[in-house]
Amino acid sequence: MPTGQYPIVFDKDAARAIVGLVANCILGDAVYRQRSYLASRLGEAVAASSVTIVDDPLVKRGPGSRRFDGEGRAVRAIPVIDGGVLQTFLLDTYSARKLGMQPTGSASGGGGIPHSSVSNFYLKAGALQPEALLEGIETGLYVTRMMGFGFDPVTGTFSRGAEGFLIENGKLGRPIGEITISRNLDEILQGIDAIANDLEHRTSTASPSFRV
Repeated sequence: MPTGQYPIVFDKDAARAIVGLVANCILGDAVYRQRSYLASRLGEAVAASSVTIVDDPLVKRGPGSRRFDGEGRAVRAIPVIDGGVLQTFLLDTYSARKLGMQPTGSASGGGGIPHSSVSNFYLKAGALQPEALLEGIETGLYVTRMMGFGFDPVTGTFSRGAEGFLIENGKLGRPIGEITISRNLDEILQGIDAIANDLEHRTSTASPSFRV
């Protein structure tokens, strides 16, 4: 498709890749090392007001569920981004001390040295049917797959290969491939204007479909 600025609908599997990038930027190790563009933005709006991202180790039968973290602390659901505002980082004891904060019960060890990690990390579902995200789009892109590793967590710069389908007049059209989506992750999150209700906890990082 021609180079340009388009509305994009991320299918839930492609959307999961976006949410996974957020996860990498709110872990204690990345924050205290200043390897995250979110490191100094606690209390700020970092996403659209409709966006709430939660780390919840108590999801029933969730792939990342656990009763205690890797340091033996009891766990709880943590709204990391609530209504678009960054509320907290995910911290083990060491990263919490480095930041002058309290641990959040987010340590993982696996028998080794504990480090901060996510459990079930997901974007909360909206109320729309997935097909409703296409409505009103004259020309756009429906992304089903993301490829490559083009993301700089220090700046939030995002540039990754993608494939999917052309959106024409609110309907899916011909398949699209060999394209690159380039945008700052900050702008992607703040550009989310519709979220579907198709969240599934099949992987520890999950997301419903959403539109940017």
